[in-house]
Amino acid sequence: MSADAIRTILNEFPGEIERGPGATAEEIANCERELGVRFVGSFSDYLQTSGWLRVGTSEIYGLGENIPLWRRLKEMTLSERTEMYPPLPPYLVTFYNDGFGNQHCLDSRVVVDGEQRIVFWNHEAGPDQTPEPIASSFADWLRQLIAAERESD
Repeated sequence: MSADAIRTILNEFPGEIERGPGATAEEIANCERELGVRFVGSFSDYLQTSGWLRVGTSEIYGLGENIPLWRRLKEMTLSERTEMYPPLPPYLVTFYNDGFGNQHCLDSRVVVDGEQRIVFWNHEAGPDQTPEPIASSFADWLRQLIAAERESD
């Protein structure tokens, strides 16, 4: 999947997605360094293109200026790694809380076809869980979210 997938999705669903202006290369590099990960593929494209998103009632964490604390990717990931139980492992980056304490996360360990998979971190499963894969890329996950939001309308 092309890293331009996020731009394509945003163009396909005008008016359904609220977005930020995008994060700077410096903001992205600082976040990667502080979290100890590297963003690639459609997740990197998301940060550069939008910075943050709101799809219906769903808010997706991000980077950039003037983002409320509860929507900041770096801060929310660090909080989930250090203040919550079970703590997120260092290879996961949370970008979405499902409202029940579970996290949808970027798995930074493996890149397949230029993409990092998206996994589900269950807050009730304990620290030794193996996160369940839910999408092969952030772009695929975003399409699933848009579809779910449309069904709930």
